[in-house]
This record gives sequence, C-alpha cells and structure tokens, in this order.
Amino acid sequence: MTAAIKLTISALIVVLFALSLLFVAIRTLGMATFVVTGGSMEPTIHKGSLVIDEPVSADTLRLGDIITFDHYDQTTTHRVVGIEGSASGPMFSTKGDANQVTDPEPLAFPGRVGLVKLAVPGLGYAVAWMQYIWRLGATLIAAIIFFSCAAMVFFRKDPKAAPVRSAKLSTLKLVPVRMTTAQGAEAQRIWAEHERWLRQAALATARAA
Repeated sequence: MTAAIKLTISALIVVLFALSLLFVAIRTLGMATFVVTGGSMEPTIHKGSLVIDEPVSADTLRLGDIITFDHYDQTTTHRVVGIEGSASGPMFSTKGDANQVTDPEPLAFPGRVGLVKLAVPGLGYAVAWMQYIWRLGATLIAAIIFFSCAAMVFFRKDPKAAPVRSAKLSTLKLVPVRMTTAQGAEAQRIWAEHERWLRQAALATARAA
C-alpha cells in the first residue's frame, strides 16, 4: 500500500469521525439536519447543501425566514414571503428564491417548524455518502452474523449422541450357553447319524460309477 493511499484512507477516517461528532453535537442541542436535494433556493442555498434547523414555534416566524417543513409527504426548505392571520392561527406563504411564483397554498404549522440557522454548501453530499457507507456496512455485518449463526446451527454435532450410543453398547453382555448332559448326548447322536449318512451316500456314489 502506497503512502498516498494510506494518507487518503486516514483522511477519510478523520472526516467520518469529525462528521459523527458534528451530528452528535447537533442532536444534543436539539437541532435537526436536512440535505437539500433541489435548486429552488439558489443562490442562497445551493443544491447538495446541509441545512441545520432549530425547531421553533410558528408564532416566532417573521417575513424572510427560511424554514424547513413537510408538505404532501415531502420535506421542503423555502422562504417565508407572506403571513396572514386566520381563526386557526397564522398562515404562511412560502417560496423558493429561484422560483417565479409562491408555493400553491398557504400553510399553517400548529406545532413546531424548523428554522434554518446554517447552510453548509456541499456537505449534504458528504453526509449522503456517509449514510450510504453506514447502511452498506450494517447490511454486510448483519449478513455475516446471520450466515455464521445458520452455519453453526446446521453443522453442529450433538454432543450427547456419542455417549448415549457407547452407553448402550457397554450394557451388552455375553451370556454363556450351558448344556445339560442329556442335551450333549443328543447332540453327539445327531452328529454321528449325520456322519453315517454321509458315508452311505459316498459308497452309493462309488458303486454307481
């Protein structure tokens, strides 16, 4: 491994560590981060920027504030260009700096809304890449653990099988067969008759020849 590659790897590790500390600090302060994926806020906020939001009450918003909000399941960062009162509370008109018209409808924020405190150009790309690396690493680690456990379960041997088998074999005993005198005499008589039959058969075969 060359010195340049070692230096690059060391720099990446330092960057990842610094970003991790940054996110921990941001979360500790109660703030949130978002990656800007569009160019509607150009040139104020560039595409690929990382915005840091502070959750605030909607009553504290003023004209010109840049906020991050969810609308139609989409997270948007736009500027407040109009505030109107209503029976349910203030209604906010928003618009991207690069857009020619305001957003289609005014919005109400009954809870808290993210007020953009800082936008760091280009850092959003680094954060997206880091999240991809973390997800990939977590997926690989989970796959390795899963297949390792599956292999251990599939190939493991039952330690109780061999002792049980040997225990059964060790209980087998040879029992000697004992014959009485009468049984022995009967066996000898049967064997003698068998020998006599064999001799007679041999003589008959010789005469026939």
